[in-house]
Amino acid sequence: MWIRVTVRGNSMAPTLRDGQELLARKLFRRPRRSEVIVFRVPDPELPHRVKRVAAVAGDPVPDWLAPALPGVTRVPAGFVAVAGDNPRSQDSRQLGLVDCRDVVGTLRGT
Repeated sequence: MWIRVTVRGNSMAPTLRDGQELLARKLFRRPRRSEVIVFRVPDPELPHRVKRVAAVAGDPVPDWLAPALPGVTRVPAGFVAVAGDNPRSQDSRQLGLVDCRDVVGTLRGT
């Protein structure tokens, strides 16, 4: 099963461009580290985000994310930490850890 997604913004530049249309494969397993995923967010304007998985359940919380998650040393079960390829993009510091139940698809070859 495939999901059609349009990239909004430059958070994944240079890998993905604003306005680029993508087909994401529906994900029936846990996301893997460094995979590009599509996930739901509670934003009626932009209900999906596209980000790269930076850490998966059981991984140490990345150093860049630790200040936003005081007291959390490992990514908890059922969650992933995400980051954009553009260093100025929103990531888990602003969005929080992503619940794997909100992940709807993955992009191959990115």
